[in-house]
Amino acid sequence: MSDAVLLKSIGCRTNQEEMAALAAILAGGGHSVVERLQDADVVIVNTCFVTSATEAKTRHYISALSRARPGIKICVTGCLAQHSPLEIKRRLPVTWVVGNGFKQDIPSILEDRTGGVFHGDVGSSRFRSVSLVNTPVRSAAVGRTRFFLKIQEGCDCRCSYCVVPLVRGPSVSAACSDVRASLCRAVDAGYKEIVLTGTHIGHYADAAAGSLADLVAALADSPGDFRIRLSSLDPRELSDSLLDMIGSHRKLCGHLHVSVQSLSSEMLAGMNRPISDVKGLVDRLASFRRRFPGVGLGGDFIVGFPAETEEQFRNTCTAVVAAGFSYGHVFRYSRRPGTPAASYGGQIDESEKTARSARLREVLDACHASFIESLRGGTQRILVETDDPVSGLASNYLRVEVPGGLAQKNTWMSVILDGINPDNGRCVGAPVAG
Repeated sequence: MSDAVLLKSIGCRTNQEEMAALAAILAGGGHSVVERLQDADVVIVNTCFVTSATEAKTRHYISALSRARPGIKICVTGCLAQHSPLEIKRRLPVTWVVGNGFKQDIPSILEDRTGGVFHGDVGSSRFRSVSLVNTPVRSAAVGRTRFFLKIQEGCDCRCSYCVVPLVRGPSVSAACSDVRASLCRAVDAGYKEIVLTGTHIGHYADAAAGSLADLVAALADSPGDFRIRLSSLDPRELSDSLLDMIGSHRKLCGHLHVSVQSLSSEMLAGMNRPISDVKGLVDRLASFRRRFPGVGLGGDFIVGFPAETEEQFRNTCTAVVAAGFSYGHVFRYSRRPGTPAASYGGQIDESEKTARSARLREVLDACHASFIESLRGGTQRILVETDDPVSGLASNYLRVEVPGGLAQKNTWMSVILDGINPDNGRCVGAPVAG
């Protein structure tokens, strides 16, 4: 049976990659993938459970779908579906609930119009046999310039605040040969930026190819007109060889994003992310930025973790500047059921979390402006993502607007950075003459 299917992804890049892969599979099976709710027979929602805010957003979205289109069939998958399948089926107006281990079965599951719950334990063999790489559709057909290539799934860490291991299972990696074949297919399909994603890509390991650094080196030697971008990395897994490639390899984006979460050793110990020498990490990141001043350095930060003192929070803010971060994502700590930190004493008031979040964002905004200013007058090569008006993404993750520029989407363009658009904080550039 052919359906018109609307796909919605809430949460991380991995969720987005999974929906892109599913869209290609559904289209290949005769279904039509649509962009508007009014055109859909079925809506598939890939959910997030990392914070209470994303959980609430997911539940609200599903309820709103049913109100907007009474009787429409809804398939809920992803991490919320994995954590609370029976409760989702009982309380929300959905037809199918599909846990993470059954995502690859969604096309056949949709054929059963009576619905049901499809779920398995994260420790089961099914979680270790999920297909990781996918076949891309042509970039022009989906209007995209970047292809998200999942190389790894699951996590073996046990951060005290995190539910990911409970809903994604243990770490499993795709074979290097499969990853490289998928990358080549994506390049042939017209994508010019390949983003390596996963739950914890620093855990990547392949018996034949080796570590993440080995994989990246192999992929970067592939033929074609493309660049590779790495998604978030754990700072404890930054090898010298990987840093050198990020800073200097012509086919690897000059962009490092690290999930530091905090730069207070006491907070990191409470998070079960122990880094004994936080100053050493900050010095190493600062040294990396001095060696490669044009490289973008981003980070993930959690504020308001239980018992975080004002001094510990200030230490993180100070270290952000010392390390030379060019941007960052700030999250307020969210108590998640089933995690050790949910029962910790010293839970921080929500208003204080909000205040600290705003303060750290101000620090990061100033760092971002300083980074742009340091590059003013220099040339950046952007991948054009919109052509009216022209804007695109530089290797170092700066988004650059080119007022009055003329360029086609999914082409390279060299620009000279002029400054910052005060309305949105993005870079403004001018085309390089000739």
